[in-house]
Amino acid sequence: MSEVMDQTQAGYLLQGLNARISEVVPEKLHHNVECWMEDVELVLSPKNQGQGRDIGKLFYTAVFSFERFPFKKFQPAVVMASVMGWLMDFDDFREKHELKDPVCDVEKESDDTAIMTIEIEFVEPLMVVKDPNGLIQWDGLTWSLAPYEIWVAENIDIFAANNPAATVSNDQG
Repeated sequence: MSEVMDQTQAGYLLQGLNARISEVVPEKLHHNVECWMEDVELVLSPKNQGQGRDIGKLFYTAVFSFERFPFKKFQPAVVMASVMGWLMDFDDFREKHELKDPVCDVEKESDDTAIMTIEIEFVEPLMVVKDPNGLIQWDGLTWSLAPYEIWVAENIDIFAANNPAATVSNDQG
C-alpha cells in the first residue's frame, strides 16, 4: 500500500483513504490490496484563490481491490465501516457535488477467502501556484502543483451607509 501524499498530488483523496485502509487491514494482507483511478474526467473550472489558483477539478472513481481476503478471520464490514467513516471525516466535496455513495462487492473465492471490491466517486481541485521553474504553462505564466494558503476571515466589521459612526462587529474567535 502507498503512503499518503499531500493535496497537490492528483488522487490525494484516493491516497488518503488507501493509507487509512492500510492502518485497518492487517499488514500481512497488504500485498493483496490494490487501488487505482478509473473513469477520470478533467473539468476546466479555473478559480483565483488569491494565493494560488484552482486550474480545474478532477473527477474519478477510486477502486480498491482486496484479493484472497480472509473474511472468516477479518470481517469485511470493518473495512467498509472504516471507508465510510474516513469519507465522512475527510471528503469535504461529497455533499457539494452530490457524489454517489460507495459501492462494495464481495465475491466468495474459496471457503476461506473472498474478492472484495470497493468503488468510490471522488472530486478534488487541482491547485497551482506561480513558479518560474514550473512545468505547467497557463495564462502566459508557469505554474507548479502546490498547496496555497487560504485566508479565512475571522472578524468582520460592517459600516452603515447612512451613519458611518455606527458599526456592527462579529467576532467568531
